[in-house]
Amino acid sequence: MMTQSINQSNSSQELPANILLEKWADIGFSWSGEVAVESFERLSKNLILQEQNQQVKNLNLKVNLQKIDGTLWLNYEVAGKLITPCQRCLEPTTVDVTGDYRLAILFNESQADQVQDAEYVLVDELNPSDSRKMLPIKDLLEDELLLVLPLSPRHDDCEMPIEMVEDEEEAADNPFAALAALKGQLN
Repeated sequence: MMTQSINQSNSSQELPANILLEKWADIGFSWSGEVAVESFERLSKNLILQEQNQQVKNLNLKVNLQKIDGTLWLNYEVAGKLITPCQRCLEPTTVDVTGDYRLAILFNESQADQVQDAEYVLVDELNPSDSRKMLPIKDLLEDELLLVLPLSPRHDDCEMPIEMVEDEEEAADNPFAALAALKGQLN
C-alpha cells in the first residue's frame, strides 16, 4: 500500500525503484507492504531461493522519506529472514534482517556536519548524469540488506566434517627414508 502525506493510498502499487525528489522531498513519501526477495537481484545471488527450502519469499517493509530540520531522511523498517548457505557445511542457515535502517539524503558534502555520525548518501553520487534528482529507494534498501548479511554466514553450532588422512609411518619416522631408497637403487 502506498500512502502519501496527502493521505492517498493504493494497495496495488509495488515499491517503486525510484522516486523523484523534486516531488516528494517537501511533502514526504511513505510506502508499506511486502517486497519479494527475488526482486533484489544482487541480494538474491547470496541467498538460497529454491522451493524445497522454507525461504521467506517476502520481506515486510515500511519506507518513509521525510524532512526533519532541513535534512531529508530515508527510513526503512524491515521484518524478515533470509536463507544463505553456511560457509562451513553449505547447508541452509537463516539470517534475520529485521531492523530499522536510516539514511540521510544530502545534496552536498557541506550538509554532512548536520547529520553527525549518521550514514548518508549524496544525491549527486546516486545519479550524476541525470539532471532530475531521482532517489533509488529500492537499490538503497538492497545495499543496506547486503551490508547486514554476514561476510561468512554459518550455523552457530556448525561442525564441519573433517576427514583424517593417515600419513605413512616411514615418512613420519625418517624424512630422509626416500633418499636412502634412491641411494640403494644407484648402487
